[in-house]
Amino acid sequence: MHGAVHGHLDATIVNVALPSIQTDLTMSDADLQWIVNAYTLTFGGFLLLGGRAGDLVGRKRIFLVGVVIFTVASLLNGLATTSEILIVCRGLQGLGAALVAPAALSIITTTFAEGAERTKAMGVWAAIAVGGGAVGLVLGGILTTSLSWPWIFFVNVPVGIAVFIVSLRLVPESRDAQAHKSFDVAGAVTVTAGLLTLVYGIVKAQEKGWTSLHTGGFFALAIVLLAAFIVIERRSAEPLVRLSIFRVPSGIPNDDAGLASGLFNTSQQVGGALGLAVLATLAIGATDETLAGVGGEPQPADQAQALVDGFHVAYLGSALLVAAGAVLLLVLLRRQDVVVVGEGKLEPSPA
Repeated sequence: MHGAVHGHLDATIVNVALPSIQTDLTMSDADLQWIVNAYTLTFGGFLLLGGRAGDLVGRKRIFLVGVVIFTVASLLNGLATTSEILIVCRGLQGLGAALVAPAALSIITTTFAEGAERTKAMGVWAAIAVGGGAVGLVLGGILTTSLSWPWIFFVNVPVGIAVFIVSLRLVPESRDAQAHKSFDVAGAVTVTAGLLTLVYGIVKAQEKGWTSLHTGGFFALAIVLLAAFIVIERRSAEPLVRLSIFRVPSGIPNDDAGLASGLFNTSQQVGGALGLAVLATLAIGATDETLAGVGGEPQPADQAQALVDGFHVAYLGSALLVAAGAVLLLVLLRRQDVVVVGEGKLEPSPA
């Protein structure tokens, strides 16, 4: 169940500690978001590769490797003395999570027999995944207040060690005997590097200027890397993402359910990171604009008002994104594409 816990728990537990981390490591508001983005982008970029690796090499083996990486990265995060080290190790933590999460879910589906036993196991998985977010908020506050922010990472170490020992002894090995023995490492690297470059360009755009050579250069590099990813996926014998799935009109065949699920989870992580970068950049811009309009040295009340103005812009941007998503859903989702569960199989709903 470690895979279900870490994603939601880690995201919220770190968010609570961000102000303390910012103060101790003297980070700017723009750079602070990389503590979140380094994790989510690496996690999202390598999530599909982690699932494929488990099918080919062995789900237990990949799960254990992921637990080791995640645990070691957590220890390094807690020991970090600079923001650069913390951000790099957060990316390493995301890589470990990308190996753990799909392997853990696959282990559940292959370990428990189909029927009531598997349904109960999946229910526990879902409950832990959903509850992890709430637990993270409380636990993050307790650890940060009573101890210090490094303990939000140190707490993962004994848990990781225990999970490794128990899994090594009790979890059976499994793999897909029919799967081709190939990895699309190039696809995972190019899409992750492209997204990291894009987010970095967005984050620095407020400081460097949207029309600056710096911003334009990183945007161009991101386009090249993402274009390379598309070319690699089109030519690869075993692509990380089979691009033809995007031509299926919002109803997925059963054979593509795993790929669609992986894409959904990946888009959640990547979309969250990109959204955070854009909204944080807009918020910082609004805050700076308010402070610039103050005649003289800004007072605490002026700084508080500037911060609130930035929050207003970010929340307005979030509302517009949600509204745009709702419009796209209404326009693109057709009734005949909706499926319903009936007698153990998926059937098209009547038009």
